[in-house]
Amino acid sequence: MSREVSHDEAETLLRETWEEVNAEEKTEYTDHPDIRQRLREVLATDKYGTRTFNYILVTNVLAKAVNTDIHALALQDQSELDGSFNSGGLATEVVTDWEKDNGERLGGSNEPRTNSVYYRQSELNRDYEVRSEELYQSLIEVLTELQTGVADGTLDPHNVLRQTLYEVSQLEAQTIDPDVSSGVSHAAVDMAVREYLRESGTGERLAAVTAGVLDAQAFVPDCREVHVKTDHVNVADENSNAAGDIELFETEQEEDLLRAAEVKDKPATKSNVQHSISTAAAHGLDEYLYIVGDGFQSEQDRQDAVGVIEDAAIELILVSVDDLLGCLKFQGRVARTRFCESVSGFLNDMRAQAESKSDWERLVESL
Repeated sequence: MSREVSHDEAETLLRETWEEVNAEEKTEYTDHPDIRQRLREVLATDKYGTRTFNYILVTNVLAKAVNTDIHALALQDQSELDGSFNSGGLATEVVTDWEKDNGERLGGSNEPRTNSVYYRQSELNRDYEVRSEELYQSLIEVLTELQTGVADGTLDPHNVLRQTLYEVSQLEAQTIDPDVSSGVSHAAVDMAVREYLRESGTGERLAAVTAGVLDAQAFVPDCREVHVKTDHVNVADENSNAAGDIELFETEQEEDLLRAAEVKDKPATKSNVQHSISTAAAHGLDEYLYIVGDGFQSEQDRQDAVGVIEDAAIELILVSVDDLLGCLKFQGRVARTRFCESVSGFLNDMRAQAESKSDWERLVESL
């Protein structure tokens, strides 16, 4: 029989327990050394294909602390285990947001359920074949101990959650927060950004820089700010309701869309432009920014695209990298500092590749 786990209650418990653990000097919250060891073993391992284990571990421990009736080995509602629940939904809607706000120590996944361990099993099965067999068995062992320990009264699930989050706190944060000089010159910023964009980073670098420029343009000290939202550039259009890779809203509630931009890191085509025009129209926009990071695939494509733009019912504005960086010439030092900080934040929000984040951190701190 399936059980419910309140996402609101889970989020509150997760964030409050995280703050509690980080405020204390304790290192042990349970007197079961085997549980402490297995938690550390699973969470500290950095092997390809194992980060989903981290999400399952944290999510199922959290769920057990919220509702002791759930089964700690369940992954999906349709599991035949008594106490099945939707672990993947809880991971995606609660754990990933908390993780993003606290250093992405579990691996920085937007959607843990894409791993076969999640979507091909309704509960953790010892016979399921994985690359890291020993680690997978450790995951099952610690959750089995949690299940039986809570049932016989020898384990407090809240203490196991505390121990789990303590072990997470010992992992290195994967987000960046570089120190930015308050007096950065335009020439220095321009040089740093051009060096940064020499590598594509699957398009996320250009998207973060574009969002940073838009944020700096909208930023006026001591005045109300607009809310700039970035979507990961690798999210398929059919899986996103966004108006573009970057959206500007009047408030953080994201109710009033002011502007949107599509970021094309690779050579663009006529069909790319047509799609953006349709997207803009569908979202009620009369103006749309199209960032052309590497020109068009051919001169004919460029001419065809210009023809489509001229005939469109909306105004689509082509923006080159030079155009973007030229905008920073009109910004003062305070706004350019804001730009550098914003790019860091957008890279974190997009859960960009580690190299994209570390390269930006290095360049900013060299200014």
